[in-house]
Amino acid sequence: MGRAARRPGGRRGQILVATVLIIGLFIMALLVSVYEAHVVFLRTRSPVVREVVASVTADFKRALAAMLALATRAYFNYTQFIDLTGRFSDLGLDYGNRHNFTVARTIALNYLEYWRQAVTKAYGEYGLQVAYEVRRLDVSRELGRPRSVEDLMKGYWYMNSSGSYAYARLRLNLTALGFYNWESDVFVGLTLTVWESGSDYVRITVRYDGEVAQTGAPLPEVKGIPYERLLSRGKVWIYVPEVDSAGRYIGGWRLASVKDASYMGVGNYTIKFEPSVTVITDPITGRSYAPLMVVVSDERGIIVEGCTYNYIVFKIRRSTPDTLYYYDSAGTRRTLARPGDISNEVYTLELSSNLSLYWLGMKLPVEEAEEKWLPPIPFAPVKQIMVMVSSDGTLRSLAERPIQYENWTVVDRHGLKVDWPVGLSDPQMDFVKGEKYNTRLVFQVSFPTTSIREQYVVIWWHDDLDAQPAAYPTQIKYVKTGDPECRSSCKDVWHPLYDVEFVDQEHPQSRGYVDYRGVAALVLRDPYTDDAFGPYNLHAFDTYGSSLGRYRPYGTWQVYYNYMRYSWIQAPIRIFAVLDTTQVGNVYASGDVRSDYYDTLAIVQIVNGTRYIPVITYIYWKNSRSGYGYWMATEMGRGVADWFLYLTAGLQAISGVTRRNWTYNSPFLWRETPSVECYPDPGIMLTHWSSSSGIGRALVLNRAGVNVLRSIGGTYARFCTTKFAPGGARQGSIEYVFWTHDSSRTISQGTVLSFWAVIFDYGSSGPGFLSLGSSDMWKNAYIYAPMFLEDYAPRVKP
Repeated sequence: MGRAARRPGGRRGQILVATVLIIGLFIMALLVSVYEAHVVFLRTRSPVVREVVASVTADFKRALAAMLALATRAYFNYTQFIDLTGRFSDLGLDYGNRHNFTVARTIALNYLEYWRQAVTKAYGEYGLQVAYEVRRLDVSRELGRPRSVEDLMKGYWYMNSSGSYAYARLRLNLTALGFYNWESDVFVGLTLTVWESGSDYVRITVRYDGEVAQTGAPLPEVKGIPYERLLSRGKVWIYVPEVDSAGRYIGGWRLASVKDASYMGVGNYTIKFEPSVTVITDPITGRSYAPLMVVVSDERGIIVEGCTYNYIVFKIRRSTPDTLYYYDSAGTRRTLARPGDISNEVYTLELSSNLSLYWLGMKLPVEEAEEKWLPPIPFAPVKQIMVMVSSDGTLRSLAERPIQYENWTVVDRHGLKVDWPVGLSDPQMDFVKGEKYNTRLVFQVSFPTTSIREQYVVIWWHDDLDAQPAAYPTQIKYVKTGDPECRSSCKDVWHPLYDVEFVDQEHPQSRGYVDYRGVAALVLRDPYTDDAFGPYNLHAFDTYGSSLGRYRPYGTWQVYYNYMRYSWIQAPIRIFAVLDTTQVGNVYASGDVRSDYYDTLAIVQIVNGTRYIPVITYIYWKNSRSGYGYWMATEMGRGVADWFLYLTAGLQAISGVTRRNWTYNSPFLWRETPSVECYPDPGIMLTHWSSSSGIGRALVLNRAGVNVLRSIGGTYARFCTTKFAPGGARQGSIEYVFWTHDSSRTISQGTVLSFWAVIFDYGSSGPGFLSLGSSDMWKNAYIYAPMFLEDYAPRVKP
């Protein structure tokens, strides 16, 4: 047999396989060499990477902590830490912005940018690229309530569980080392929890920082680490309430002396202090606590302020009678039952930072309990403070109500101590008891039905340091010349029931009415037609020819209607105008201005959601003067009213009989003589009304005013009505008069008058009123008159 034929290309295939094997072995050897070289590179590079990353991260954390310390120290007590805080005043964090976390946050962001540039330069040889992202972090586990860190820094203070925090995500690249996209959550914080407080001790837990955990929830979470260095490297301050000689809280705080401090482990401490305080029982929860403020700081300077209570609660009890009495013109005693709907009984109250409550400038009586009166509000700016009021006398009806912040002082005028408003507060200022000035929280308590005699009031505070003052809706508005709403010349406060035009030196000419030549008064106007109903005249003395009331207060009203730096927020509850003048002027002749008669202080309040205008007046006579006629207060009518009535004081005998609340009501008799009609023994109320329009206005004079009327005027004191104004126009005024214009008498030097009169608007029917005929409309004023009298002022129940 012959040999088999050889396959073409067989040897070439063997050579190819061998070549591939050789190349494979070479590549594998090369890969091993490269891997070994890479491992050597990583071994030499990793310590550098780790060192740079750790150093930059730690430095970023220190920068965050430093900025949080600055923000919290400035917020708590700017002056105590002035060596630090004062360095940043040129950057906006001055004393006036100490409670502005936005300013502190801006400084922090600028500082972190400076830090970023500096650290990038410092590690330039490694190609460092650094950035951070401001993100949100859930701190609810720390505080025990839903809260988060956002916008870099947040503070949640003034509660049993409080904290200060800063958080960002750091990003790094080290391009020279081939290291990219490294991220780390950086968090700094300090949390204080007050667990228990007694008369001379408090137990707290303090935690700091902590690991950020991604739990799958919408936000990452954090749980703090027990802070074990509070006694060795941190600080703790305990504040106790100031008390007066009777042991009553007066609104201030004093730093207590720490007598002993013990660490109980796991961040828990017991602090003992003196002086001791009285333990209070919360009337809502029944929980007992000592009213304390606890402030802690760590070694980095981060501060947290906590409080052993989150609110204060009390009741307002109305004292007005639901059945009133009066004597009709025949002298028969009558009773008048109020309607079930008394929704116009709305009290505009003031809680001062000295813990006193006021109504119409009168300090309200407190029904004393066995325990102390209200504990003070913590060290906090006024913008944090809010109010809830019940609507039906039960806790379940508590709801947030508008609140207004005002600054008040006490002025001494010729020995008379006068509470005097000096404007709306700067909401960023502290709510603290001052030596000269006090903040007042203004809120309203209403009693919609006669079945409700008490309402709950809860004063509470926001824990968020970024809280802003609320812009509550309101129906009152200040309109001045130049505003778009003003068609000509204005110095008005608008109200749904009336517009009040303030005439004075700045605005002497009442629109479409009279030129007051600098005399200060207020003119009530129709809010729809702008027609003037006529002025309320504060005070007047003597005659000018045949014209009545020559010398009246002369000056300029100062109107307070918005917050200082929050000028876009209108006063939600009341706009008040104040007059402080030593001069008197003549409405009938220009240039007849004197400074040797009497001084006047007057406060007028235009109150949202009410039907009343309180006018609080103080008069001091610098010299003895004689004159024909002396008017305490008058309200003109411009002929709108066709009926009038007054109640007697029961201080003068009429037809040999003395009766309080004897009524005299009559339609106006539009006859020329006598042009002024007067009646004896004026009491708490004068009123005039229009039977055709169903609108009436009353003047309610407090008891002090009635007594002043009697003490100065004696048996000459009168209620008067002027039927015609100069020129013959119908007037129909209602006037409290010490003595009439037809006799000359003398007022003595040094005479002091202090009284209030309330202008009350009412109707013939409607919500809160009885349905009455034309001759009885006055009763709808009378059913509310007691609320403006001292004897029926609301009372406070702790």
